[in-house]
Formats: sequence, structure tokens, C-alpha cells
Amino acid sequence: MNGEISFFLSPGELYISSEPNAVIETYLGSCIGVALYDPIAQVGGMAHIVLPEGNKDKEANAPAKYARSGIPYLIEEMLKKGATREHLEAKIAGGASIVQDTGINVGQRNIAKVREVLSQENIPVLEEDVGGNFGRVFRLYIKDGSVEVRFIGQKLREAALATLSPVKEEVTLRLLLQKISQLKPMSKTMQRVLSVIESDPFSIEEIKKEIYQDQALTVNILKICNSPYYGFAQRVANLSQGIVLLGLNTVKRILLSLSFKNILTPSINGYSLKQGEFFKHALGCAFMAELIAKEKQYPEPEIVFTAGLLHDVGKIILDQVAADKFHLVMRKVLKEKMSFLDAEKETLGYTHPQVGEMVAKQWHLPEVLIEAIAYHHTPEQRQEAPAVVAMVHIADAICRLVGIGCGAAGLTNPIHPQALTLLKLKGPEIDSFIEKVPEIIKQIQTFEAA
Repeated sequence: MNGEISFFLSPGELYISSEPNAVIETYLGSCIGVALYDPIAQVGGMAHIVLPEGNKDKEANAPAKYARSGIPYLIEEMLKKGATREHLEAKIAGGASIVQDTGINVGQRNIAKVREVLSQENIPVLEEDVGGNFGRVFRLYIKDGSVEVRFIGQKLREAALATLSPVKEEVTLRLLLQKISQLKPMSKTMQRVLSVIESDPFSIEEIKKEIYQDQALTVNILKICNSPYYGFAQRVANLSQGIVLLGLNTVKRILLSLSFKNILTPSINGYSLKQGEFFKHALGCAFMAELIAKEKQYPEPEIVFTAGLLHDVGKIILDQVAADKFHLVMRKVLKEKMSFLDAEKETLGYTHPQVGEMVAKQWHLPEVLIEAIAYHHTPEQRQEAPAVVAMVHIADAICRLVGIGCGAAGLTNPIHPQALTLLKLKGPEIDSFIEKVPEIIKQIQTFEAA
């Protein structure tokens, strides 16, 4: 609507407003959006709840992240804005679950705790739209306290349930290979810089020399160096200083992310990912996979980062050749309760991991990356790099759980227990990784701005 002022909430954030034109919006997977409204004072607020509860210190440092501390904190802040406790009404959404999530049950636990805390606070829940296996968009309109809840990929769902029209062109290997050959991921400058970084011994002067040949790349690296996330005490004015302060591994991560940004940023309509959301999911998975690698003391976390960054590259190609067929994929998901992956295979003849494997081979990527891309949804089928595949598999699931690039597939692709067993991960450890999501989002925002 004209005149709307939109405020977007990331996981673990809250926002309060009495501005009539304000709209608070968030994307939800297993998280819960809690919207409170005082119809008399016309003050509204929303919290994006990530987990049911944390320990005392965690809840004190980031209260909005948890249901147990976030809801009382939201109430307290709304009272400061002029709301009255007795007038507050609640509306909630989210709490989706990954199918066959092997007992993690983040969504169900969030739903239960949010209901419990609201009951303890004597705040009635007027509306709720919770559970299921799909992500949601949740909006609160301050002018009247109304909310809008819709599934991510709502148009695709509607098309899937409408009368089917015949599809003329089928997906062929020839067409896939043609599109793959047109996908140019990395400039020659990037290739030369990464080659210098990998050389032994390497020269910072040589790295600078190569980077300086690309003015936009130079500017973006310095922009990232001076971002709030890195927070260096002094402004970084030249590449030598930036490379020393960041370290080569971080510089390499920046170069990889920027090199693939152009192909990962466009909208991916077949999967209901708006412009930028695919890149955000790729970065989120990369940072989360790297975090898991470091926690599990994997010796090459930068390999895991790259695998996470590229795991969904096959979606780009399938979207280009079959965007008009994804309503048929979704129809099988909704009508036959298939995973999105199985529905891709049955409808299109190919899955996005299979197509991603073709892309990785065309780019002559190392075998470990090819395998991580090919099996990131089916880690039980991996052969040579089981740990890397498992880490990307779990990282991808966590990003979908918190609504980072959830897309039309939602949470319909399961977490495989073999990946959890291999990495010796259980529910509490998954929760600890989910707690790190707000920090990862700060990193993502730094790269998005470059």
C-alpha cells in the first residue's frame, strides 16, 4: 500500500511502533513471530523468536532471541511506548518443522513455549498460524493491529492447486548443458588472485597487484574491511592494511563470495526466492557450515565454506530451463506429500543437486566440492567426503529452519540421521548453532552491501 513504512525483522530481533503507516515484517521457518497490539493506544510490536529458552546470560544478552525472555521484554518495551498490559492481544505465526527431523523439533518446541509464556503473561492469543513444513511471511499493520500470514511461495502453491495446463517442452540434458556452458562464475582477475593466495610461498604485493586490476573488486574489499561487522579501530585505507588485518583466509572467503555474487543474486522464480534471497541463503549456509567445521575441528574449514556457498548452484540452471514447471513440482509436494527433492526428480527428470554436480564438473571444481554439491540433500549416498557433505547438509537445514532462503521448498527435505551421527550432533548442539544465526546474519549483511 502507498505510504507504508516497512520494518524487516531478522531472527532474534524485535521492533515496536505507534506509527499508523508502519508495517513490521519477518520471514519464519521454525521460528515464531509474536505480534502484540494494544488497540486502545494503537501501539504494536513484533519479536522474531528463534528458540524456546537459553541460559541466564544468553537471555540477558539477547532477550528477543528466546521465547522465555523475548515475550516479557517485548511487553516491557511496549509499555514504555504507551501500551497498557491489560489491553494487549497476541497473534502468532511460524513454528514449521522439517519433515523427519530426527527429534530436533525446534518448531514444535517454539510453539509450546510461546503459548506457555503468553498464558503466564495473561495475554490472549487471538490468531495463530503455526506448524506444518513450509516457511511463512508474517506482517503486522500498526494502523489497526491486523496481521497478514502467507506461505513463502504462495503464488506457486496456488498455481499447483489450480487446473493443470499441459507443459510442452521437457527438460533435456542438451538444454541443461547449454545453460551450464553459459554460466560464467569467476573473472580472470579472481582466478589469478586466488591462484596467488594458494601458491607457496605467496606475496602480498602480488596479491595486491592482481586485485588492483579490478577497481570494483578493490572498492568492495575495502568496503567490507570498513564495515561495522569487522569494527577495526582505525579506517582501512589500503589493501596492504586490509589483507594484514583480515588475514588471508578471510580475504579468500571475501573473494569467493564476491566472485559468485553476480550469479547468486538474481531472483530464482521456480523456487520462490526473490532477488538477493538466494545469495543470502548461499552465504548463510557457507558461514554456518564453516562454523560447524570449526566446532568439529575439521582441518580445512575454508573448503566447507566454499561447499556451502555453492551447494544450490543447480537451482540456477533448473530455474532457467523449467521455471514454468515448478507448479507441477509443488503439486506433488502438496498432493502426494513428497519431499521437494523427490518431486523435482519425478517431474523434471533431474534434481537441483544432480544439475549442480554437472555445473561443478564443468567448472573443474575439486572432487570434494563436487560431492558436497551432489549429495547435500542425500548425505547417506556420499563416497569420498562424508564429513564435508554432512556439514553442508546440516548447515542448509539450519538456514531453512530460521527462514534464511527457505523458498518454496520450505522444510520438506528431511534431515538425514546419518549426518547427525557422523558429526556426533544432537538437539542441544543444533540449538547452539541456531543461536549463532544473528551473528551470521551480520556477516551476510556485510557481503550484501559490497
